[in-house]
Amino acid sequence: MDKLWNSAWLTLSLAAFMWASNFVIGRIIPVSIPAVSLSFWRWALSCLILFPFVASSLRKEWPFILKSWPIILLLGATGQAGSNTFAYLGLHTTGATVALLIQSATPVAILLFAFFIYGEKPSHRRIMAIFFAFTGILLVILARGSGGATATISGLLLLTGAMLLQSLYATLLRHKPPIHPFVLLFTCFFAAFLVLLPFQVTQGVSLPFHDYKALLAIVYLAIGPSIFAFMFFNRGVHLIGASRAAVFLYLMPVFGSLIAVPFLGERLGWMHLVGFLLVGIGFFLSREHQKHY
Repeated sequence: MDKLWNSAWLTLSLAAFMWASNFVIGRIIPVSIPAVSLSFWRWALSCLILFPFVASSLRKEWPFILKSWPIILLLGATGQAGSNTFAYLGLHTTGATVALLIQSATPVAILLFAFFIYGEKPSHRRIMAIFFAFTGILLVILARGSGGATATISGLLLLTGAMLLQSLYATLLRHKPPIHPFVLLFTCFFAAFLVLLPFQVTQGVSLPFHDYKALLAIVYLAIGPSIFAFMFFNRGVHLIGASRAAVFLYLMPVFGSLIAVPFLGERLGWMHLVGFLLVGIGFFLSREHQKHY
């Protein structure tokens, strides 16, 4: 266990695998449970599981939480409630492999948000990174019917929205309150639960007890892609730093394809592969800049 916990590549690879599996499950489950319900029960169960481990810290850090509730609510609304619900909605009509290709543009989208929100002017290298990444996404959108990969314009737009919300969340993390990382995780999960509650009430709050597959999916999503993935990713960031850890996000389409191709029968066309290559070029251009500065 110590070997796993002290290995950056293992912890970050596991985080990428779990986040990739989130998209595959989101593609399978919508027939059984609506997207809002899947997201709602995921964060509700995550909160229940985390609470015993953070209860004492919550009491100690309550003043900081109250003072910082606007940013916590915004983080939960974008990074957990909004991005995942949009992703699940998009996965109703779009394949998991295509969704993961779009998601792989997250690091470059963060550069755009940093420019528009904080005025951080990108270098020429970063401008080229943005150009390559979003050209890659455009190719994925244009190739929505090729290679046997299922996709619709509405699904692609929803998934792009999910990617942008996740990027906004990552950009806003610089404003996170000075509280324990697990407490921050719990409060963001709880904020997502509160944001989704009104939408869930309109369609009924009961769990899908009639469908054991949906129940198992919710349990896995609450533990794997939620608690453990964030825990492993945060550990990897602690070991090698955020910029180097971000490289492992590009394993998500690889892991996702390995899962989706055999289990969902999805296939990738050449335009999807070219699109992924362009997104990868964009990412490595932005990484090269970080190395020198």
